[in-house]
Amino acid sequence: MNEISPIADRAAERNLPLLVAGGLAVEVHGYQRKTFDADLVVRREDQQAWLVLMRELGFTIHREGPVFLQMNPPEQSQLPPVDLMLMSNETFGKLTTTAISNPYGSKLPKVVALDSLIAMKCHAIRHGHPGRLVKDADDLIHLFLANRLDPDAIEWRDLILKFGTEELYEKIRRTCKTE
Repeated sequence: MNEISPIADRAAERNLPLLVAGGLAVEVHGYQRKTFDADLVVRREDQQAWLVLMRELGFTIHREGPVFLQMNPPEQSQLPPVDLMLMSNETFGKLTTTAISNPYGSKLPKVVALDSLIAMKCHAIRHGHPGRLVKDADDLIHLFLANRLDPDAIEWRDLILKFGTEELYEKIRRTCKTE
């Protein structure tokens, strides 16, 4: 998590709020796996300021979409590739309200709450590209197992069905019940 410190420090200097999501958040919430990028949730209204900051750090745009920017670090850098997830003020505010302190240090950005992370993973499976399906579904299953969540509990069932699919819910349910 310290690999994002230079980014977090620069963002703090410019009053650019951010939250940690993706693989780094999965690790914080109990499933230890390797991740090769940093997924950062930022406000869509700050997109231009983030582009300036990231370019100053030597990043280049790899791919750009309406709700994300995938950025490559400079060569020979210790910085990871970064995906900026662009959220509306309203959504960013909700995520910030429930975010948890970063266990790796108080100067690091907060981490999205477990339920928010699960919703984001479900959303990515429903709307993302097929290449992410296996990794995101695996993350969800391991998050449920690591946190001893019951997928039959109404709040988890409703969350998965709201942001994901019936097929995903059944997969999580079957897998977690057999473990």
